[in-house]
Amino acid sequence: MFMKHIFLLVISIIIFLDIQGSISIAQTTQANKQVLDAGDKTHPKAFPDSISLQDKIYTLSTIWSEIKYNFVNIDRIKFDLDSLYKATISKIVATKNDIAYYDVLERFICSFGDGHTQLMNKSYSENDYFDYIPCEIKEFKGDFYFTSIRKQVGLDSTLLGAKIIEIEGIPAMKYVQENYFPTIASSTIQNKIYLATRNIGDGIIDSYFKGKAIKRNGEVVKFSIKRNGETAKTKDNMWLQLKQPTKRRAISLEWKNNIAILKINTFAEKVIPTMDSLMKIVTSQAKGLIIDLRNNGGGSTETALQLQKYLTKGDFFLSFGSQTRINDGYGRSQGNYRKEYEDYYLGKAYKIEKPDTIHVEKSLKRVDFPVVVLISRYSFSACEDFLVNIYEVPDRPLLIGEPTGGSTGAPLVLFHLPNKTTARICTLRILFPYSMKPFVGKGISPDIEIKESIEDYISEKDVVLNRALQSFHN
Repeated sequence: MFMKHIFLLVISIIIFLDIQGSISIAQTTQANKQVLDAGDKTHPKAFPDSISLQDKIYTLSTIWSEIKYNFVNIDRIKFDLDSLYKATISKIVATKNDIAYYDVLERFICSFGDGHTQLMNKSYSENDYFDYIPCEIKEFKGDFYFTSIRKQVGLDSTLLGAKIIEIEGIPAMKYVQENYFPTIASSTIQNKIYLATRNIGDGIIDSYFKGKAIKRNGEVVKFSIKRNGETAKTKDNMWLQLKQPTKRRAISLEWKNNIAILKINTFAEKVIPTMDSLMKIVTSQAKGLIIDLRNNGGGSTETALQLQKYLTKGDFFLSFGSQTRINDGYGRSQGNYRKEYEDYYLGKAYKIEKPDTIHVEKSLKRVDFPVVVLISRYSFSACEDFLVNIYEVPDRPLLIGEPTGGSTGAPLVLFHLPNKTTARICTLRILFPYSMKPFVGKGISPDIEIKESIEDYISEKDVVLNRALQSFHN
């Protein structure tokens, strides 16, 4: 292993001295451009510069190697992996501090467009150098709005509910796509927009988030908001909000007449006992069931399987199949002249695991009435395992909402990189259990697509849930 790492390092340095292939990497965000130069002398803390060039190249090379041999979606990338690697070496060498280095490394990993292939930990604390604006921004139907503003920081309160039309002189969505998407690990547009929205306005401490917005009264104004959300925070923070936040529990049961509404916001295994208890009530009292998974970011596949048992009519069901890559030295050696081994040579040989058969306990009382499942771009990972499993089943529940996040799989976590760096690489591609088609890059599409508007949000009108309730009377 030691010799392998030394070899990678030597190869990296040789390639740096004679770079041939190239692939463009998007420019860093406007707010953080100065980071790529020398440290900003006006910043309260000098940017860290403690990672050696040897460690930088070693880390990049290790990640490149693991992706090359283990990344499950290697057959879906639209660029040459080695060319990207070679181009990234020169960018890594040119970085002048640790923050700039991690920015380049993150862009490299996020180029592979997978929500389970990402940079996870860095050597420094983000809070030491970056801050957020004392506002919350949400996206509705492709537009971005200020949905809450902290009172004590002197901001224009009439910005509440205003639509952001420009950021740094660029149309808002274009700015987000150009400056945030390159550092987001995701396979779908809907998930990228969601993750980008969470970070809009973040940047170097005490720098300014600038743009234009249209207020609720139609007035177009410029804004310049200081990034001091954390540094100016006090114990008595108060917020102006378009909508009062609701506290989400891991799992809860509500009723609308005789329709049960089961909200499951995580598939962590700890919710299974509660889910079983609530399903006993549902199966004995309800005439219809709405399973709300719109805020379910995943957890354990075991929880997904347990929920599916209640919806299964027979004694068993099929769980998803999967694909993972095969690295075979002999096959690779033969693949450059024997057709039957060509995939090994190209690094695109896969093995398929057939779906598991999941048996349902006869003592388990099943649902025998209509079911609707609510989904959104926030539905992700193990939650999508559940949706993949039921999607092709005859007479499955109706799906209402938005396409899901679009990423699941078993990641290989690289814990032992230098400087406390951690990354993960997706190694498993799940397959629909009956068609055996791969689930990747799209998410699960609803049968009835409904998107919340800013007006729905302000009026606290749950259009998705309302549509689900209507379906029981059609």
